[in-house]
Amino acid sequence: MTLKTIAVFALFFFLFPFICHGTGQEGVLRHSLQIKVDIQSRSITGTDTISLINDKGTSTSLILRQGSEVTRVEGGSVDLPFETLDGKGYREITVKLPPGEKLREITVHFSGKFQSPKEAEGQIKRGVAYVDDGNIGEEGVFLPSSSLWYPQNADGFAVFEAVVTLPPGYASVMEGDLTGRSADASTVVERWASWKPIDGIDLIAGKYNIKKDIHKGIEIYTYFFNEDDALSRIYIDKTKEYLDIYSELIGPYPFGKFAVVENFLPTGYGMPSFTLLGSSVIRLPFIPYTSLGHEIAHNWWGNSVFIDSSMGNWSEALTTYTSDYLFEKLKGADKAGEFRAAKLRGYKNYAEKSPISLRDFRDSTNTESRAVGYNKGVMLFNMLEAHIGEAAFRDGLKRFYAANAFKRASWADLQAAFEAASGSSLSWFFDQWLKNTGGPRLSLADAQAIEADGKHTVNFRVEQAGVTYALDLPVLIETAKGPVWRTFNIKSASSGLTAELDSKPVSIELDPDYQNFRILSDAEAPPTFAGFFGDRDAVIMIPNKNTFQDKYLPAADMLAKDYGLALTTDAEIGKKDYLKDYSIFIFGGPKENRLYWLSGRYFSKNAAIGEDSFEIAGKSFPRQGSVLVLTAKNPHAPSKTLCLFITDLGKDAALDAAKRLRYFTDASWLVITTDGKAEKGTFGGEKVLKHSFN
Repeated sequence: MTLKTIAVFALFFFLFPFICHGTGQEGVLRHSLQIKVDIQSRSITGTDTISLINDKGTSTSLILRQGSEVTRVEGGSVDLPFETLDGKGYREITVKLPPGEKLREITVHFSGKFQSPKEAEGQIKRGVAYVDDGNIGEEGVFLPSSSLWYPQNADGFAVFEAVVTLPPGYASVMEGDLTGRSADASTVVERWASWKPIDGIDLIAGKYNIKKDIHKGIEIYTYFFNEDDALSRIYIDKTKEYLDIYSELIGPYPFGKFAVVENFLPTGYGMPSFTLLGSSVIRLPFIPYTSLGHEIAHNWWGNSVFIDSSMGNWSEALTTYTSDYLFEKLKGADKAGEFRAAKLRGYKNYAEKSPISLRDFRDSTNTESRAVGYNKGVMLFNMLEAHIGEAAFRDGLKRFYAANAFKRASWADLQAAFEAASGSSLSWFFDQWLKNTGGPRLSLADAQAIEADGKHTVNFRVEQAGVTYALDLPVLIETAKGPVWRTFNIKSASSGLTAELDSKPVSIELDPDYQNFRILSDAEAPPTFAGFFGDRDAVIMIPNKNTFQDKYLPAADMLAKDYGLALTTDAEIGKKDYLKDYSIFIFGGPKENRLYWLSGRYFSKNAAIGEDSFEIAGKSFPRQGSVLVLTAKNPHAPSKTLCLFITDLGKDAALDAAKRLRYFTDASWLVITTDGKAEKGTFGGEKVLKHSFN
């Protein structure tokens, strides 16, 4: 046994009680990987020396992707028998162990061949790669732990060390710290280690240009395919800022490094100690100021406090609340209110009829589940903070992290932390928001202003349709002397309420800043592109004439495939009354698409489409060289959305605009200007929860 091995095992046994907590008495405690990557054959070969605990003493089970195989298993100086059983998408490897030893070390020899990045492109949807398997090619290596590229137990919870051998010119990225690197003319060898348990091991590699900085003892890297000092500096500086914010808000940063890593596939992943962003994403100008903070926050939520999903996935909601929403709050109350309104619109557009509750949410592989886990989830935390107060809420965050770092935690653990911080029972709160699908539907009724003896009173009724919720409901009463805010606790389907005032009331409005999660009415929700894409019965309609069809077909076809919607031509107009029953995306303007003439008057409510210009939201854009994408409510079916796409440019420009549209689905209009900039905006909905007094 070498000195290095002794040191490794000394540290291993020191950590043994800590690692075992939450893993039970059967499972993997440490992986020691040696991996060789062959770019040309798109394959890996390797060994995994696994330290495991097994009270049964007879066998242990590991899982491995179906495209890989175990060729040999050693236990000490002898080969161990094993069996392979193919499951759905994976192989279960059962290794027979000699009886009588609870803690053992076995070495598994394995190999596997992976798909190429080109093959993986077929799994790109809405500009994001939803890949189930790993990828190896000249572009690089992408082996996510979810692909089961190495032998692991079902729990996947372990510390690890790895030695990775690559062709010259490549560099790898993994969780934990880079502890050594050597290179010669034929190979690159890199060593990685993490002595904090993680929920799966990822292996990324590419021909990277690497930049490094250190901030308060934490190593910060950028791994970019091309040298870009200015962009690296932006990412490094913003990383420092986010690390400081979250260390103060939650607790110390749990790892020794953070790296921003470029991927050849369009991804946006947050792994322990690094984020993996696709080339098409990493250079978007807003990413360092938005998505980067989200992925860094995941190092606390999900990557060091792991998800016990028995009660649902809480991580995405809490990460969004402490990153995306926090950044909007720092910009002011108006921006925070716009964020909340957008989350309610997103839920209505994609999940209004969803049977998924927050307890059911596991991942965001489709727009419906994402709207539940992110949109409804982030609103839960907004309501919780409003109910217990900012000080107790922040204390609850710290308590939750301190109690659950490097363990699995559930919604029940979150509830316990916030109950301890607030000193109150929150069972009623978490029960109603986690178990119920949908949400409250509010209406304002019987609003009356009464004046007697120089005093003013407003009487009104708040009604809930469907399941009744307990709500802290903000109410805005505009008076002759200015705005008056009151918060009412309502618990019944119909609540009669009274507000006494010092001056004459002008109007009353329920929850005008969207503080509560609720289902917006059709009238309250403005038309947006998401309103169209979220309608499973929506139809995309392109011109039937070849000249015009060629221009719009690639863009329309991409959106139809991305969102699983029907694609047809304007030759179908006479066969159905589309305007009566459907959401319709019309590609082509006057003289291009016949449906434009039937629907053009509906778009004119908010925009003027002239021969030379587009006039919208008080702005004027030249028509020549621009792309206009516009929405309107279908007046024949208020729950349906009409969209219009017009350009005088060719099919490549139209396709590019459609790709960019996917980033602005919450908008009501989008103009790609002649200089390539994106101008956007959202129309207002009706104030259905507002009553004006005459």
